[in-house]
Amino acid sequence: MKVLGTHQFQQKKYKLMGLTGEFAPHLGDVPFAFQMIVAGNSGNGKTEYCIRLAKALAKYGKVAWLSYEQGHGYDLQKACNRNRMDEVSGRFYIIDPNESRKPNKSYLEELDEYLKARNSPDFIFIDSLDYTKFSFDDYDFLKKKYGKRKALIFISHANGKRPKSAVGDRIWYDGGIGIYVEKFIAFPFKNRFGGQADFMVYEARARELNPAYFLAKVKASTSAKQGVLSADNAATTPEKMHIPPSESEGVCAENTTKTKAKKAPKTPVEA
Repeated sequence: MKVLGTHQFQQKKYKLMGLTGEFAPHLGDVPFAFQMIVAGNSGNGKTEYCIRLAKALAKYGKVAWLSYEQGHGYDLQKACNRNRMDEVSGRFYIIDPNESRKPNKSYLEELDEYLKARNSPDFIFIDSLDYTKFSFDDYDFLKKKYGKRKALIFISHANGKRPKSAVGDRIWYDGGIGIYVEKFIAFPFKNRFGGQADFMVYEARARELNPAYFLAKVKASTSAKQGVLSADNAATTPEKMHIPPSESEGVCAENTTKTKAKKAPKTPVEA
């Protein structure tokens, strides 16, 4: 047990990444060490999203992609080629944990050996959590041993809009970031670091598969602009104040020309 006074705790320093680029509004002010889970169904852009995230993180340290599900598979190779992962060569490593595996060692034991080695990578992608058969105790072991100096990012199959497995669901609650990927849009369902913006994985496909999402965006933007216009009219200076048009006429009524009332003809002067 370690006790800190109020001033000590408030002055405690955390090593923040200072994330920039397209992931900054999505993930927020992320520290170097964090736990994250990304859930989604096959064919919705989950791997593509994670590869792009891996490339972004490679600017800040070394990244390991442990491919329990695909190994050194063709689909993973295509995702790496699409995203020009050669540009971060020497900082991004693809590992097949099933290749030359020791029969007397569990996935957890082998991962522990890899992570405790000197100069092991800073950002660890587990692809996928479902294929490791990790328990929550296994996750808790990794978090307690490496969670203060490495980022652990778990990729998971989905059930609805949540991780499919029970352990994945518990990581969703316990970790700092929970992302759900659907129809090539990544939604930050949970983020302790401030990022709230949706992330567009592949906009052209997202528009095909989810037109309602973009229609809602257009409506929200239009409503916001109308709200600004109404606020501007309300803030008009006294010299320029005018009677606002009726709702049926709309803002265009401001541009209509007002007709002057005709004066009544003068009564002839009697002779």
